[in-house]
Amino acid sequence: MIIFTYFDEEFRAARLAWEKQYEKGYFLDQPIQPEMPNMAQHFKIHKVNRILDLGCGSGRHTVYLAKQGFEVFGLDIAPSGLSATIQKLAIEGLTGHVTLADILQLPYEDGFFDALISVRVIHHNRIAVIRKTVQEMWRVLKPQGLVWVTVPVPTGHGSKHGREIEPGTWVPSEGCEKGLPHHLFTEDELKELFQHFTILELRVFSMSHYSLLAEKPTR
Repeated sequence: MIIFTYFDEEFRAARLAWEKQYEKGYFLDQPIQPEMPNMAQHFKIHKVNRILDLGCGSGRHTVYLAKQGFEVFGLDIAPSGLSATIQKLAIEGLTGHVTLADILQLPYEDGFFDALISVRVIHHNRIAVIRKTVQEMWRVLKPQGLVWVTVPVPTGHGSKHGREIEPGTWVPSEGCEKGLPHHLFTEDELKELFQHFTILELRVFSMSHYSLLAEKPTR
């Protein structure tokens, strides 16, 4: 099913920016992240059932996780991406919960999810918004819930060809993500951002992105 929630002017602006990318055909048929199968296996070992794909886009990981037998919730701000997700689920004969909403106001109860993934998503904002997003991640995860996040490393990243709107946050002036903000994290900044979680793994993987796996403590 698809659920629509309230959105404000900032939500509208971000949604339109992503819609323009989908209109050009970008991001509609991407392969899954190479690390996703290993992460799914990790979730199974930890008896994860309900997973949120935060910023699911056109559904590449929502569909993959549904195939693996998880109860998957996909959330995004772009209607075109969500429509693609619904179509892919239908083609595969799968079910999923698909929601149009802002990552700053997740429409779920406290402690609703066993795990949360957000692949190359949360860096598309200013740092103040990213901090609020991480707070929402914390809120909707159960104690001992797992979060897997990937964000780009700053070295040589193409976003620096654009305009710096605050320290570490760039808006590209060209390419398929033109006009979309990119906050480029340092490792220390990521550790500080997720300081209330127990960080299980933090490394750079093959696509020049940080991969962070963390657990919400039981306290």
